Amino acid sequence: MRKFLLFVAVLGLAVAGMAAEPRYGGTLVIASSQTFKDLDPRVCNDVYSMYVINAIFDELVTLDPKTLKPAPYVAESWEISEDGREIVFYIRKGIKFHNGEPLTAEDVAFTFNWIADPKNASPNQTEYEWLEKVEIIDDYTVKFIVKEEWAPFAPALTMETTGIVPKDTVLEMGDEAFNVNPVGSGPFKFVEWKRGEYIKVVRNEDYWLTKPYLDEIIFRPIPELATMMLELETGGIDIADNVPAQDAKRFMEHPELGVVIQQVPSLSYFYLGFNFSKPPSNDIRFRKAVYMSFDATAAVDAVFQNLTGIRAYGPLPPALWANDREYLKTIALQEDDEKAKALFAELKEEGVIPPDYTAIIYCPPDPRRIQISTVIATNLIENGINAEVQPLDWGPYLDLLYRSEENPEGEYDMYVIGWSGGPDPYNFLYFLFHSDNATVGTANNFSFYKNERVDTLIQYANTTLDVDIREPLYIAAQRIIVKDIVHIPLYHYIETRGVRTRVHDYYVSPVAAMEIVSPFNNVWVEEE
Repeated sequence: MRKFLLFVAVLGLAVAGMAAEPRYGGTLVIASSQTFKDLDPRVCNDVYSMYVINAIFDELVTLDPKTLKPAPYVAESWEISEDGREIVFYIRKGIKFHNGEPLTAEDVAFTFNWIADPKNASPNQTEYEWLEKVEIIDDYTVKFIVKEEWAPFAPALTMETTGIVPKDTVLEMGDEAFNVNPVGSGPFKFVEWKRGEYIKVVRNEDYWLTKPYLDEIIFRPIPELATMMLELETGGIDIADNVPAQDAKRFMEHPELGVVIQQVPSLSYFYLGFNFSKPPSNDIRFRKAVYMSFDATAAVDAVFQNLTGIRAYGPLPPALWANDREYLKTIALQEDDEKAKALFAELKEEGVIPPDYTAIIYCPPDPRRIQISTVIATNLIENGINAEVQPLDWGPYLDLLYRSEENPEGEYDMYVIGWSGGPDPYNFLYFLFHSDNATVGTANNFSFYKNERVDTLIQYANTTLDVDIREPLYIAAQRIIVKDIVHIPLYHYIETRGVRTRVHDYYVSPVAAMEIVSPFNNVWVEEE
């Protein structure tokens, strides 16, 4: 983890000032740039719903925000066997769910075994592909057994973990009911979900870790960023999860507006993906022509103004080791309209591109992604391909990309999306490019890219702890992936949040979490 440690030194913590004395009371209003989809951590697969889940549920382990190393949480300690195949977690006693039931080893085992079981079709199942099973040793001790073919690097400790759900309550309520009326053990209790308007949670007076300072939190989806910025400036919201570059600059230059901009390099990757299951997007000539139709660097610079995002050349963010950024920059395709037009003409002549073809670029209703998608579509039109941008709300968008048994090839050719991973290259390369994750209904290899050599490189890198062995394997895999143009890398986001100055002890997370009460902070607000 040599290069990762360098990132930690640069990261630091952007925390609002603590000049005043903390106080109990008050409401914190958090704005999300996307709508909320799921509140059951076992099935949640989007960072926006995780904002709420972080407040309601406790995780088995957490990440230290300064080092991004595992830190105790529900598990007060753990032991890893010499061969790395067994991880024993010791659960804290005295933790209670919001309904008064104790949190025990049975709940921990139920949570992770449920996710790891393919028959439950959790979109998070592939994140636990390494897990054979979780065994209960006693009421407060569990053993995670790692599959023999996986490395002894304790993936449960290095990946983003999942909130613990109460087994008996879930079985009594049923999965669908629990997803909209969640019961956790976290610092806040779920109260109400008025879809499209807000989710409300209130203080858990009996929280085991500490007494939360806040009375309540209101989570509001505000996809229209102009509206979000107005509300941030006027005090209608306290935290904005997404601040456009021009507004970040404005708030930085005008502290009298009462907004602090917090930034940290994120472990994120945003890209234009192609569908490898059908023509024309499964033809590398089409993918090359799309890539050469526009200037990716200019598009990214126009959207982020070198302030809230930087150009991507591969799937690993610059903050992460094995990113191979300098080499991948040398093989990135440049805008070349003449070559693009020639390839498109060739594909039309062969019938790969039908006469009535329209290239639809799907994306979520995020202004940044819409803007970049529009640039790509405009340039495609200039190069002789009918094109349009189709934004979809988050739920329908994920449904489209996950595909269905009725239409396993998918109804899309191109899509713009992002991925936030943990502090290991595996968290990006395995989930986005390994053929294990090219499965209908559950996985995140939305391109359905399958390359035996790439699979082998990624899988072998998962069989050792030695970074000197792992790094060249991940680099080799990336070079194949980039040359195959599975994606057109677009940008790595610089996590940028706007925080009213009345908010204290809040920090922005490089893994896009929304930490309000944790072992490292307890957010409070000044009286208005």
